[in-house]
Amino acid sequence: MEQNVPLKVLQPKTFFSILLFLFCALAMGQTKTISGKVFDNSYNPLIGASVLAKGTNTGTVTDFDGQFSLTINDNVSTLIVSYLGYVTQEVNIGDQNTLTITLEEDTEALDQVVIIGYGTQKKKDLTGSVASISTEDFQKAPVTNVEGLIANKLPGIQITPFSGKPGAGSNILIRGGSSLNASNDPLFVVDGVPLEGWNGGPGILSQLNPNDIESFTVLKDASASAIYGSRASNGVIIITTKKGNLSGETKVNISSTTRVSKIINKASVLSADQYRNLVNDIGFSNTPPGNANTDWQDEVYQIALATENNISVSGSIKSLPYRASVGYLDQDGILKTGNYKRLTALVNLNPKFFDNHLKVNLNLKGSLEDQRIANESALWTSTAFDPTQPVYVDDQTYGGYFQYTQFASNPALALINPVSMLYQVTNKSENKRSVGNIQLDYSLHFLPDLHINVNAGYDISRGTYRSSAPANYFPSNISGGYIYDANPSTEVKNTLLESYLFYSKDLESIKSKFDITVGYSYNDFLTTNYFYPTYRADGTKQPNSDPTFPFDKPSHSIISFYGRLNYTLNDKYLLTASLRDDGSSRFPEKNRWGLFPSVALAWKINQENFLKNSDVVSNLKLRLSYGITGQQDGIGNYVYIPGYSVGNFNNQYTFGNTPYTTVSPGTYNPDLRWEQTESANIGLDFGFLNNRINGSIDFYKKRTKDLLNNTIIPLGVNFGNSLLLNIGNMENEGVEFSLNTIPIQKENMSWDINFNVTYNEGKITKLSNTDDSGVGLFSSSTLVNTVGYQRNTFYLYHQVYNEDGMPIEGQMRDLNNDGILNADDRYITNKSTAPRYLLGFSTNFAWNKWSLSTSLHANLDHYMFFRPYDNTIAITNYQVSQNLNTLYYDTLFSNNDPAQGFSDFYLQNASFLKMDNITLGYNFGQTLVNSKVGLSINASVQNVFIITNYDGLDPESLGGYENSYPVPRVYALGLNINF
Repeated sequence: MEQNVPLKVLQPKTFFSILLFLFCALAMGQTKTISGKVFDNSYNPLIGASVLAKGTNTGTVTDFDGQFSLTINDNVSTLIVSYLGYVTQEVNIGDQNTLTITLEEDTEALDQVVIIGYGTQKKKDLTGSVASISTEDFQKAPVTNVEGLIANKLPGIQITPFSGKPGAGSNILIRGGSSLNASNDPLFVVDGVPLEGWNGGPGILSQLNPNDIESFTVLKDASASAIYGSRASNGVIIITTKKGNLSGETKVNISSTTRVSKIINKASVLSADQYRNLVNDIGFSNTPPGNANTDWQDEVYQIALATENNISVSGSIKSLPYRASVGYLDQDGILKTGNYKRLTALVNLNPKFFDNHLKVNLNLKGSLEDQRIANESALWTSTAFDPTQPVYVDDQTYGGYFQYTQFASNPALALINPVSMLYQVTNKSENKRSVGNIQLDYSLHFLPDLHINVNAGYDISRGTYRSSAPANYFPSNISGGYIYDANPSTEVKNTLLESYLFYSKDLESIKSKFDITVGYSYNDFLTTNYFYPTYRADGTKQPNSDPTFPFDKPSHSIISFYGRLNYTLNDKYLLTASLRDDGSSRFPEKNRWGLFPSVALAWKINQENFLKNSDVVSNLKLRLSYGITGQQDGIGNYVYIPGYSVGNFNNQYTFGNTPYTTVSPGTYNPDLRWEQTESANIGLDFGFLNNRINGSIDFYKKRTKDLLNNTIIPLGVNFGNSLLLNIGNMENEGVEFSLNTIPIQKENMSWDINFNVTYNEGKITKLSNTDDSGVGLFSSSTLVNTVGYQRNTFYLYHQVYNEDGMPIEGQMRDLNNDGILNADDRYITNKSTAPRYLLGFSTNFAWNKWSLSTSLHANLDHYMFFRPYDNTIAITNYQVSQNLNTLYYDTLFSNNDPAQGFSDFYLQNASFLKMDNITLGYNFGQTLVNSKVGLSINASVQNVFIITNYDGLDPESLGGYENSYPVPRVYALGLNINF
């Protein structure tokens, strides 16, 4: 029997709830995919731009071609697109599935990226002479050391390679330098940690990986750099490494480069046949020619291979941005047996806490450098060794190498086979270094305009060194070879603690804003040098090789208090003032503290009513500055206190049968004080046509007083004949000009050109407290520092020439007509090793997926002394006859006249124009359909050509004489993968 079940009627409230749930579920279940491209206003794709569905956590970033693809709910109608340095845009989707989005530059955001001492500042608000360059403007060709990224890119900065050996760094000089005997190196600050010394590597920055660098900021005038006080007289270079971001997506970059290096030119010496013919013509040689035909330079040089591989990972884990990288470089030198290996690692973490009130920057960098240092004495010897002698002989007494065995009892008289120098002498060094810091910036909750910043950092390293030669190495045969094993050789422990308060405030009622920084800094520098005995190749200790002490521990420290005020009125008129008080342990207590002030003014002319709405003038700012910086780098730690040295085995007296080691006092100066540099600068920044034409011009003058100068003193005044004194003044003045243009700016084509020129004139104005005349003119020196001239000016004889224009050997002008040729007849040439003009040029051209870039630089009006062997006395008078340079065919010199070594015949104008590099690149973009993998390749040549009248190998050198290790030409092929 069926039973009727009564039907339950749904209540209206329940019905509508179910209906709403089903509608929402249906709506939430429907999705759509939006794709597109993000460009800048020059139609260049923006890589890594953030694309976020508004009101959700769904987002992505653009790939290598600026493309994105994002799956979103169907009810999302707006995308938020953002990129650092550009205005964030909200894009309405509508019924589109493909979008093309163009972001406009955000001037305010771009201005934020300038890193200055103890903080950041907007570019438009800078009052000092500050140059900044970041990743997109770096040199495109692969470089070994980070300073190569900015070489010749910025005005007023001279970057000169120390040599061409693998891993070698460069000398960096800002505005001509400021000192004679103290350091002329700028202060390097890496992620907030100042670096001190080379710490065992081939360069002060060699431990850094160029692929990790985000930007360089160069503080050139005293207004910009005086906040660093005693360490800033030669300028400051602030280096920032790459960080992670909060995009949410992980980015991986893999790069690989292969380089091939070769010598550009060889020294022009006589061939074996030319040498034999010359000996026959002379009729005599101390060591008779052989029958071989050896090009010794070919025997010591090689085509060198280098490989470099890097991988980096960046992104964020929830609210923790991170970036980590590892790099490995393996570089052979063009001098055989030389090799440099570098392993680097970096971790940067940048979280924020407490609603972004607490910002944390943790930066950790580590490196391992391993060098096989080729014996560079082989470079000169390869040009001097008799080309008629063989490399190898059957006799294995000396390892099978030809040697002048007639000097076996006294090898110091002989010239050593350069190939044996390379293969029988082993010099190795290893250096482990770590630089790191943690920086906390806390914005008070109850007063968010006030920040407390604390920075604690370290720079530590440990080096080892080993040098050895077997017993059959000719120079060491008598002593049984040698082994010197220093493990460790040095240990460095530098520590830093800084803290400052930062307060900023906008006062809209009076159209003003200001910020104040007040801080404290403590730097401690400790080095431990270890000493060891030397052993024979068989392991027995060499007699009298025990060191006097097993180690020493030189140290010094700096304590500083500093403050800075920035004030802006009506966004037109700017004032910056700073003051730093430094105390250095390198000076006596009465002179320990130095006060270093600075002040700068700026006027934004383009903000005045008559230019504010101009379509032509984008930027016009006038800057004025003055400041004082100090100097204490490059001098000893204990020059101001009495010191005593313990003699070695050769400094003993014997009383009875007992030898006693002597102790001797050293010179000291209890009145030593700070070297100080005053600097004034007037500059103009300009920009036209929306900054497609922009640049700056600066006029500067620096005056250094109380020069820290090693001075000859009368005997009996102190415990030596020279002493570090504060004597002398020096000036530098010059002009810097930079111009950047963008002639073409289209969707598939762009072209930019950058040019800079610097003029610098230096002069020593005082070197004595009494009569300056003749001070610094030493008869044994070709280079002198004397009043009225640039430092490192040549001091030479006037060469006398015959009617054919060739020099007459030993004939110099008798300037004082006394019938005697001596130092009184030499003259100050007013020609210096320092160039007066520096020019830099670079350009980048991009078309579709192709790119082409090049850079050149020139040094003008600088001089070098080029005197190779051009005299047959090298064949007839030396213990071992030596080869000559082909210059002999011009001079035909044959007498040993000492005056010839100071002849201005050998002084050459070493001005040059060099093409640093040319790079061709191709960007494949996405390698697979719907893939986020980007691929690009590039090929480059470095040291492409050089135009010069200089007769030596390379006119770009320090100190007036060319580098013994020539800089090679480098061919490179690179691969870059991003995903």
